[in-house]
Amino acid sequence: MAETSQKISASEWQALEKKRVVFGHQSVGWNILNGLERLAARQGIKINIQEQRTAPVLTGISHFTIGKNGDPMSKIQDFAAAIDAGAAQGADAALMKLCYVDFDATTDARQVADSYIASLESLAQRHPDTSFVAVTAPLMAVQTGPKAWTKRLMGKQPRGYLDNARRAEFNTRLRERFLATGRLFDLARIEAESTGKLCTVDVEGKAVEALCPELTDDGGHLNERGQELVANALLSLIDSLPAKQTPK
Repeated sequence: MAETSQKISASEWQALEKKRVVFGHQSVGWNILNGLERLAARQGIKINIQEQRTAPVLTGISHFTIGKNGDPMSKIQDFAAAIDAGAAQGADAALMKLCYVDFDATTDARQVADSYIASLESLAQRHPDTSFVAVTAPLMAVQTGPKAWTKRLMGKQPRGYLDNARRAEFNTRLRERFLATGRLFDLARIEAESTGKLCTVDVEGKAVEALCPELTDDGGHLNERGQELVANALLSLIDSLPAKQTPK
């Protein structure tokens, strides 16, 4: 995994300058956009990032918040409604990101994933000139230390373990469907692999990805290091996507 200090190539910045990208999100989405702006400022690059639900900016990123935190279905439905209302008009790519707060130990992650996938595939049919990119759900750092050890001793899962297991189920479904297509932004894997070694916890005998603690100050949102790491990866993805539109 690239370090955040690595200089972004000219071609990656040029890809963002030439393409039109739509981004529906909440929470960690703001972190990613902050990371993009910080990286651009450091290299003296001007980028166009605008918050709007109408037709996307001429080039760059247009973004808007979707649905209600804690209600993933509301986000899926809201994103689809915005796209159908014109948010993706002329866009080369569109991404929809759920949040870590959309999953807890009781979430039916398979149902959420199936709804998410079905919505993206339906949108792709209705808007064939736009590449719809799936985004894995961001993770949370988990409880460690004496409290976590005590809970395990009592036969209980430490805080955050089961929540990340549900996120992992959702993310696995997205990887199975989109990884081979090149239309997957694997946010979760980036968050769990910042040092080159996967951050995982054991949940019922399975290794489950967790947010690396050095990338967050509150256990969920990305700090500056995390923001820049993910923003760097997003630029690489945008660079790899085909430019289907010719900006006027």
